[in-house]
Amino acid sequence: MSWFWFALCAAILWGLSYTINQLTLQYFNEIELLFFEAFIVFVILAAYFIVKGNFGSFTSKLANPKLLGLIISSGLIYVVASYFILKSITASNASLAAIIESSYPIFTVLFAFIFFGQLQLNLISGIGFILILSGIIIVKFYS
Repeated sequence: MSWFWFALCAAILWGLSYTINQLTLQYFNEIELLFFEAFIVFVILAAYFIVKGNFGSFTSKLANPKLLGLIISSGLIYVVASYFILKSITASNASLAAIIESSYPIFTVLFAFIFFGQLQLNLISGIGFILILSGIIIVKFYS
């Protein structure tokens, strides 16, 4: 599978997840849902490490303070972002929340430039960048 198909499959699954979460959030609050999702992830990945037998390799990487800081930061950002998108779904609906959340490529470009000094845009991705921004503006001001 190429990067495109992986990304498309992720988008399909995120869309399905947001739709299911909209219904789930009628019965559970955002923290309860995040807790259960985290528990499911823990069980699946614990089984993965047991089957593959490479937990030692993972923990040895955590001995590096820089890598440990990066993975903790990434995890915290993921949890907070997940909480915010669930709050957005609760306050609006899955479709509107997903449209606005889809602006993350704009911030990816910005942070790649700030942290790595890389401008990760070419003509086609630049056009996509402008279309995403235009879509967000339309949704925000005309919905």
